[in-house]
Amino acid sequence: MAATETDPKAAAPGAKTHPTLTWPQILSFAAFGIFILLAVVASPDPDATVTQGELKEVGTFTMFLIGAMLPSDALIRFGRNLLFQTVDKPDEKAQYAPATTLAQWLAFGAFALVVLATLLAEIGDEEFKQVIEVGRVLVIALLPSDAGIRFGRALYYRSPKTATPGAAQMRRV
Repeated sequence: MAATETDPKAAAPGAKTHPTLTWPQILSFAAFGIFILLAVVASPDPDATVTQGELKEVGTFTMFLIGAMLPSDALIRFGRNLLFQTVDKPDEKAQYAPATTLAQWLAFGAFALVVLATLLAEIGDEEFKQVIEVGRVLVIALLPSDAGIRFGRALYYRSPKTATPGAAQMRRV
């Protein structure tokens, strides 16, 4: 098969290519954007929709989310890379590996729920801090554990003693 102009492998050396972002990278940037919007509406007035204290807590939560999301995604992708080096037809097998994991969506969902609670609910300061703390613990436990499990599965399926993974196994890596 001859290379065509639309084939990315056919690009001339030094040709500009555009980076491809992963879903976790997009979700992390979206969390940052949401935090910026909250900062715009935040006010020192204690009766404001978003107070300075709430903004500070959501800012810390945003950093927890980004700080857990991106390294866990890197570990998952590293494990997949190791696995794809050993399987037949790696491009075909890669199509079965999910672009994002349920744990990553749940972590972003927890962040979105906290933002909604910040904007819509009348939660006292102490209760709000507890909600944020639970959200942070959820994210910091959920994402690394999911990444570790998926990395371990990739190493398991990479072993020459293990049968070649099928589509069902690739969805779990």
